[in-house]
Amino acid sequence: MAASVYTLDDLIEHGIEHSLNIQKELLSAESSKSALTSALWNFAPEASISAGINKDFDPPVSRSSLSSHAGIDISKTISLNDPSYFNYRSALLDDQSAQLRLQKNKSEYAYKVFQAFLSVLSNTKRMEALSENLEIQNRVWEQSKTLFRLGKITPFEVKQNEIAVMNSEISIVQLENTIENARAELFSLIQMKDEGYPLQELDIDINKDVPAFDSSEMIQLRLLEQELKKHDLNLTQNNLSYLPRLNLGYGFSRKVSGADFDFDQYNTVHNAYLSLSYPLLSFFTNRESASRQKIAKQLTELNLEDTIQQSQSDYENKSRVLEYLLRLESLYAERLEQASAQIEIAQERYRLGLIELLELDKTRTSYIDARLEYENNRYEILKTQESLNFQMSKPILGKW
Repeated sequence: MAASVYTLDDLIEHGIEHSLNIQKELLSAESSKSALTSALWNFAPEASISAGINKDFDPPVSRSSLSSHAGIDISKTISLNDPSYFNYRSALLDDQSAQLRLQKNKSEYAYKVFQAFLSVLSNTKRMEALSENLEIQNRVWEQSKTLFRLGKITPFEVKQNEIAVMNSEISIVQLENTIENARAELFSLIQMKDEGYPLQELDIDINKDVPAFDSSEMIQLRLLEQELKKHDLNLTQNNLSYLPRLNLGYGFSRKVSGADFDFDQYNTVHNAYLSLSYPLLSFFTNRESASRQKIAKQLTELNLEDTIQQSQSDYENKSRVLEYLLRLESLYAERLEQASAQIEIAQERYRLGLIELLELDKTRTSYIDARLEYENNRYEILKTQESLNFQMSKPILGKW
């Protein structure tokens, strides 16, 4: 990937292309598609061609010792409990489930990359703010030493400013390690070497309305619904097994033969048949099979209900967090606006000589803190919004 900046789109696309889990799901989906195609071919009639040569070593005087034949046979049997039909319905459900699992796997992967990407971004923003603060605190410390020499402040105040510088340096070292680990996690996830380029900032689109809970597109629920359909299909097939076996068939055969490859004798056969039978002891095995199918269906229904309840509970918790963050967003925005106005006033007062550089730097520090908290809160809003989208199987950032 040739770039001077890493974008989230590029990283997700690269990761999806190289993810082993997604590659396995792709192969699984291809296998399910192949099984569905095979199930469709099972509806086709059986057809065969034949040819042969017969050599009679002791033929009657009036018959040639060499004869040959060729022919074609076509037949098809339809039964009340036709395995071809149920195999097709089962293969169709398996194919649909495989596509859902592939979609779920891609969405989960994109969400993990998004989380790792956002972690690096937010910590990088924090690093920028801490670096600005460190510059200001160094100036404050130097100014305090000058003021101490002039007898305007005490040694205690100088030491406090020195400690503030040391604390900022410690925070920066700790944050550097955090960023390094976050980047390592991100690039390990997408299986790409980190060239050290910066990450492109995300466009944070804040929706003031908390989305309503919607389970209609949740892939986990749809997969469970697919399981229920398969249980119903198996129960239907099992119930038909209680009935007598009714088979209807038709066959067509056309053969040509003759002595010494003359092929002058033709034989065409059409046949149809209807049979009815009932295995006496299959009732008991069918009953136990039906019992197991009903239990499996009940377990899936309970799992579905539990998943819905858990999803609703998770949604309520996340929506409360989002409402709280949205309230903070307006307060942080107002405080940032006031801090911006204050720094303009402080800069003008400093220009006029009404305040010292120390007071101006304190105002700058307040502005940097206000800006950092505002930006961090917006990242948290974005993360919570996409967490809700991921839970309800909606596209991450409207794309994945």
